[in-house]
Amino acid sequence: MIKTKTLYLVLVVIFYILPFGVEAQEESALNAVSATITNKSGDALEGVHILASKSRNRAVTNENGSFSIKVQVKDILVLTRLGYERMVVYIDNGSLESESIVLKQWGVIEPQEDTNIALGSMPFERITGSVERITGEELNDFPTAFTREALAGRLSGLQTSYNNGSTVAESFGNSIRGQGVGQLFVDGIPSVDIVLTPAEIDDVVIAKDYGSSFMYGTLGAPGAIIVNTKHGLPGGRLFRFKSRTGVRTPTFLPNTMNAQDYARNYNIALSNDGLSPIYTQSDIDDYTNGTNPVMNPNNDYYEDFANGISTYTHLTGDFSGGNEDVQYFSHLGYYTTDGIENVGEGRKLTRLRLNNNVQIKFGNTGHVNVGIGGSFNKRNEPRLNANSAFNTMYNYPANAIPYKINDTIFGRTQEFGTNLLVDLANGNIMEDERRDAFARIGLDLDLSEVTEGLTLKGLVGMYTLNVLSSFLDLRPHTAEPVFTPNGDGTYETSFREFSPEKISFNFSKLGDRVDRSQYIQANLHYNRDFSKNHKVIADVFFTNQKLTGSQLQQNTIYRNIGLRANYLLNEKYVLEGKLLNSPIRQLSQDERDKINYDAGIAWLLHKESFLDSADWLNFLKFRANFGVQSRPVSQFFISEHQYGSSGAGTFGVFRGETAGAGGSNRVFTASDLVTPKQEYLSVGLDFQMFNSKVNGQLNYFNIRNYDQITVASNLYAIIPSNYTPLMSYGDSRRRGVDANISYNNKIGDFAYKLGVNAMYNVSYNTLSNSITYPRGEEQRNAIGNQGGRIIGLQAAGIFQNDAEIASATPQLFGEVKPGDIRYVDFNNDGVIDEKDYHEVGKSPRVSFGLNYMMQYKNWSFSIHGDGVLGGKYVEQLNWNRGINDYTQELANSWPVSNSLPRLTTLSNSNNYRTSSFWLKDASYFNVRSIMVAYSLPQNLLKDIGVKEFSLSGSVKNPFVISSNKERFMPSRNKGYSEHPVLKAFELGIQVSF
Repeated sequence: MIKTKTLYLVLVVIFYILPFGVEAQEESALNAVSATITNKSGDALEGVHILASKSRNRAVTNENGSFSIKVQVKDILVLTRLGYERMVVYIDNGSLESESIVLKQWGVIEPQEDTNIALGSMPFERITGSVERITGEELNDFPTAFTREALAGRLSGLQTSYNNGSTVAESFGNSIRGQGVGQLFVDGIPSVDIVLTPAEIDDVVIAKDYGSSFMYGTLGAPGAIIVNTKHGLPGGRLFRFKSRTGVRTPTFLPNTMNAQDYARNYNIALSNDGLSPIYTQSDIDDYTNGTNPVMNPNNDYYEDFANGISTYTHLTGDFSGGNEDVQYFSHLGYYTTDGIENVGEGRKLTRLRLNNNVQIKFGNTGHVNVGIGGSFNKRNEPRLNANSAFNTMYNYPANAIPYKINDTIFGRTQEFGTNLLVDLANGNIMEDERRDAFARIGLDLDLSEVTEGLTLKGLVGMYTLNVLSSFLDLRPHTAEPVFTPNGDGTYETSFREFSPEKISFNFSKLGDRVDRSQYIQANLHYNRDFSKNHKVIADVFFTNQKLTGSQLQQNTIYRNIGLRANYLLNEKYVLEGKLLNSPIRQLSQDERDKINYDAGIAWLLHKESFLDSADWLNFLKFRANFGVQSRPVSQFFISEHQYGSSGAGTFGVFRGETAGAGGSNRVFTASDLVTPKQEYLSVGLDFQMFNSKVNGQLNYFNIRNYDQITVASNLYAIIPSNYTPLMSYGDSRRRGVDANISYNNKIGDFAYKLGVNAMYNVSYNTLSNSITYPRGEEQRNAIGNQGGRIIGLQAAGIFQNDAEIASATPQLFGEVKPGDIRYVDFNNDGVIDEKDYHEVGKSPRVSFGLNYMMQYKNWSFSIHGDGVLGGKYVEQLNWNRGINDYTQELANSWPVSNSLPRLTTLSNSNNYRTSSFWLKDASYFNVRSIMVAYSLPQNLLKDIGVKEFSLSGSVKNPFVISSNKERFMPSRNKGYSEHPVLKAFELGIQVSF
């Protein structure tokens, strides 16, 4: 096998040699050609830039969309304009085939255009599933280096979440119809993440159901994200340089009490519990005056440690071009950022990104597609990760510990063991390097000489990830001061040592990670029009993916063999069928041999005679598909032993031992387990109306996941958990609708596009490892009910005095005092206990996105946002946290107001449990990004060889609209127990040559 490094170097040389051989010019007489450029709605497009590849001449359309340019006898025109996809027009015999050219607008349906779906592409009008597509140019108006984030709110059925808000570990998650993302493909190769920036992307396709994702097999069952990187176009070279620089600050930080307010309220809590206060007035005065910072510290953690501003710079350079035989694209990106901590060296991340594509045509029989790239990431930060640091700030009261006791000793206690000044500025430092690389070679071979319409397609790819981590161990002198009072009001100070001296080590390895993915795909593709009324597309697939790595207990292999056939009858009716063997290798041979299936139909209604008179209708497709697909399971070995005392009920070998720590041994095989399966029904409409100004789709989906492998422990209450068997038992459903609609229009120099998308989805628990409650308590059952229900007690205010408590229905959750929550006897049995639990609310069911883009002459503006409508969540922010910090909101606790129950230092089992008292509105709308840009007029640029020069200003996460001002609603823990999400202010410049 060729070494990865050798292959990488060879392909890099190919990429950087080929471009210099593809620009040979043909000298010939120049001819003038003229044409008019419009969009699909028929609007004339002013300001379209036209480049003649071989004559090197340039032109710009006038207000009527017309242009004239001198070209060679055989030439290539490249057409570009903001809001439209780049287009190539060939000149033959010195003339254009048509004097009317239509540019494709972003987001407008093109029925005949091939759209990427699982393991191939197909004309949009013949796809029987729900797919949505967005171009990389559209994503570029989002100020981010992360493609997953740029997708937020842009496509229906796709939700984007904040995973990690730390600047040096920033990450985002996507989910399709509430099921996650089953398969992610980048240029045909499976990937675990989208490491690409929007600048590298040609388009992203969301394959939401089996009509579009089925052939990916078990991993594609929840849906797929299909990413295609940019490639060169015939028609000369293009160099695009982009620079973005910005600053970031937290969107939200908690408003916590200072030391004196905390002391006063903690004394109140002690008094409520019948205990004596521990803070004297002298203590409170010292907190206020700052006269004794060691005994009575008053820390403001957010001001002291997180008041910095994070700066970042993102530079990208794209180099692309080619001719009819060779096209190439090369991307080089540099990204650097620091953290918001304002002590020590802080957090720093540097990323270098390389991506190269080349397509080579050989003869008339096919072409080769080669790709190579990767990234190098270097991160330095305190070993205390950013989430842990902010969790400490939130939980530690302002008087927890002094940062320093004297010039050489740092403070800490047994209760509060983290000194942020130590861990952020004077403690361990971690450094890691992440290196990932990919390489792929694809072959498309035309076999029409053997059989008309036959093509052989092959693809081989590999991906590697190496993470090398090390740390510098620094141990400053830490101790807890102990104060012994003297009779005269003074005190003696002694120390309880924790780390008595500072010990420094060189960088030591913390742990390395090595992952490998190898992928091969072969596809025999048949595309034939037997007549105008009979057209067939068929594919036979073979794929094999092997995963190895230090994070895996075993190597994992996914192998698929499948058949797909698509038949178009009378140019109006589509029939599609798919068969796939996608074995789960851990199960028995009988289970591995089973076949998955899917069937789909599509009806092109706009071509029917009864809609001939509907001039307002451009395109209308009804589609439906139904299928059954196997689902993956956790990794394990078949017919092996499970050792260990916990009896978790999973397959696998526990560290290779022959006996568990607890002495319990289990032996079983997979012979009694069947393949977990997903049943998927999807029905929808794709439409285009009013001269292509309105585009959209509407979908209904019904998903069933059954035979899920689980440990059904609640079925075997009398069997020791160590011997609870695995079963094919789980069964759940998810139903919903998603839709999107966009309206684009042009009025003189003003063009705009407004897009709205939304999804409603709800899950149902049909069968699971859940407790079944007896008659009279059925309302508590998960099985047989919708998911997302909030089960709790109905609150009826707060007890004001002992008389109210005495006259109320007894509450059996511990001692009840004035200031405690009063509950309703739901089942009317004379007591309030767990039997009174019932549904008190539901989590949000509706998510949505709003997108607006406009252009006026050389100005452009865009705004994007997403959110949820309706639903509740349980606010646990102000539940008892022992001696931990208090938010300012707790100052309103009873008896100041009835908005919160009484303060307590104990674990109050009456108050701090799920009830309607703690429910809050979960609705919000998060403005994700706003951007304004100005491009210099083309008439000023064309004579100096510059294709584009633009300036931009943008802001990310500027504000959230919600009824809750105490939370960052899109991710409620961010800023409290986790690093906050950041807002960004950015300036950018883009130049193209």
